[in-house]
Amino acid sequence: MLDWDDLRFFLAVARHGSLTAAARALKVAQPTVGRRVEAFERRLGAKLFRRAPSGFALSAAGEGMLAHAERMELEALAAERAAAGRDAGLSGHLRVTASEWLAVRVLGPLLVPFLARHPAISVDLIADARWLSLPRREADIALRPAAFEHHDVFQREVARLGFGLYASDVYLAERGAPDFARQCEGHALVTMNDDPPAVADLSWLRAVAGKAHVAARTNGREAQAAMAAAGVGLVCLPRYLGDATAGLRLLAPPSPPPERALWLGVHRDTRAVPRVKALVAHLAAALRPLAKALRPGARPRAIR
Repeated sequence: MLDWDDLRFFLAVARHGSLTAAARALKVAQPTVGRRVEAFERRLGAKLFRRAPSGFALSAAGEGMLAHAERMELEALAAERAAAGRDAGLSGHLRVTASEWLAVRVLGPLLVPFLARHPAISVDLIADARWLSLPRREADIALRPAAFEHHDVFQREVARLGFGLYASDVYLAERGAPDFARQCEGHALVTMNDDPPAVADLSWLRAVAGKAHVAARTNGREAQAAMAAAGVGLVCLPRYLGDATAGLRLLAPPSPPPERALWLGVHRDTRAVPRVKALVAHLAAALRPLAKALRPGARPRAIR
């Protein structure tokens, strides 16, 4: 009979592709992961992974095991959510996730009054460029600039995010204002890489600044803002972040960057848990007064 604990280690390596990343996800030592996987393979009498310099890849036997392991995981997680759903008190622990700029600039300050009102509730605020899974219970509540695709996630649009194109005064003094008619030829960009899903401003930048060269990429908006403020290049940022970053000036491209909807999500099985319900209601209400700051209407004047 398969042991769920063995399958947890197997799934972590299958999903993360290395012992180091799997150990980090499981919060155990790397040698522990290696020993558990090897012991599991010995009990099964089959090699589940092919070892390669780039990491661990599933073998044919591993591919077959993956489907069984994921079914068991779904059942185990459903049982956990059902147990959590019976928790009636405004106490306990919550995991809340968002990208780093949303966690730092938006969620962190909004959590202060909630935690003051509910001292028996503790919160892990997970700032991560990866979108953590609500169905897998990697988080209880998520705030992200795109709709959730899983059918078991209850979600609501809580705000709209405006974006703008920025440059530092240092950069503009050195390079001059970008010529949008020439697609910013001769200029540098600080962009997001392809890791965060649905980064809409990448395609907009290709249209507006297609002849600029990418000087730097990052998976975080805070890092983008810091590099642009230091003079590395032009940058497209959420207005809430860009307008608040010292040293950045809002530019006037011929068309504005696309807006994004900001979605708050929670798994349907846990949305009625009192502490989850209370925090979701608090965040939805607290975000309403920020609507104008998150989506400013004013357009900048062109720099001459």
